[in-house]
Amino acid sequence: MDNSPPITVRVFRFDPAADEAGRLEEFAVASAAPLSVMALLAKVRELDATFCCRTSTCFKGRCGSCLVRVNGRDAFGCTTLVRPGETVVIEPHSRYAVVRDVVIDFARPLTAEGESGQ
Repeated sequence: MDNSPPITVRVFRFDPAADEAGRLEEFAVASAAPLSVMALLAKVRELDATFCCRTSTCFKGRCGSCLVRVNGRDAFGCTTLVRPGETVVIEPHSRYAVVRDVVIDFARPLTAEGESGQ
């Protein structure tokens, strides 16, 4: 039996059809080994099927489809690891407009003022 403490995942939630502003929701993910942020997002999706996220296709931090903001810093979700017992905050990448939850629109980069250029 594994006695590793869970990974606490606080994810950004925002549904433009229903929410005026985003919020963080917390999930506990059991794991005996470090998990990538992308794997954590997939686990959150298993716990709550309404959660929206993208997955990477390269798993090497090259394609950029997994870009998110991790603990306040933009990062590749597929190569950023979180260890059991840690708490991680996962938000949308800071340079693109949010579609829903942590999914961003790569065709809508944000201006310096945080507005979508399109």
